[in-house]
Amino acid sequence: MKQITIILCLLFAGYYSFSQEKTEFGITAEGSRFMPHRKEYPGSNNHDWATKNGFGTGIGVYASHNLFRRVSADIGLAYRYKQMQQHYSVYTGSDDPVTGYSVSVQGWDKLPMHYVVVPIHLKMLLSKSFFIRGGIESTWLTNYEVVNEKPEFNWVIGLGSQKYKLKWSLNYIRGFKEQGFGDKTIEADGHYKGSINRNNMLQLQLSYPIGQLKF
Repeated sequence: MKQITIILCLLFAGYYSFSQEKTEFGITAEGSRFMPHRKEYPGSNNHDWATKNGFGTGIGVYASHNLFRRVSADIGLAYRYKQMQQHYSVYTGSDDPVTGYSVSVQGWDKLPMHYVVVPIHLKMLLSKSFFIRGGIESTWLTNYEVVNEKPEFNWVIGLGSQKYKLKWSLNYIRGFKEQGFGDKTIEADGHYKGSINRNNMLQLQLSYPIGQLKF
């Protein structure tokens, strides 16, 4: 019910924003630092599930329209790629004959993530050159067999400049809740590739207008 409500709000905002006279269309590109946040669960060995920060990149399209004198709204459709690493440890079922400690296989999984992203933002001008923005993203993770949040929702806040035709913004993106994903196929050493973490990103986004249309 919560997801349905959010989606309806997004659709209403999009309809209200873009049923006006003139709408700007453009392309976007992004680069990001992905810093997955994992909750520590009591009684678990969180070292065996440690994560390393990764990177992200993406490309998309957007439509934007002025709502008031200093406020505008935009909606987009984008592809986003993220990558992270997660440590794993698998008990082999035997003990070391010398030390008596259990023997385990350890390593780091590289976890690529491919997303379809639908962002909706509100932007307010602070001056002729600078603006603040905030909004929400709905994202669909497409390349894992098991995904517990479909879609996954993030909130976004940022600061940017529109002094030139090529606009930029520096944004902080955070998931509303943890996302779990993984493969059903077991690896040769006995573990499954996957992770449970909360999205946490610092993003640099560029946008460039390519035209305007009247409706």
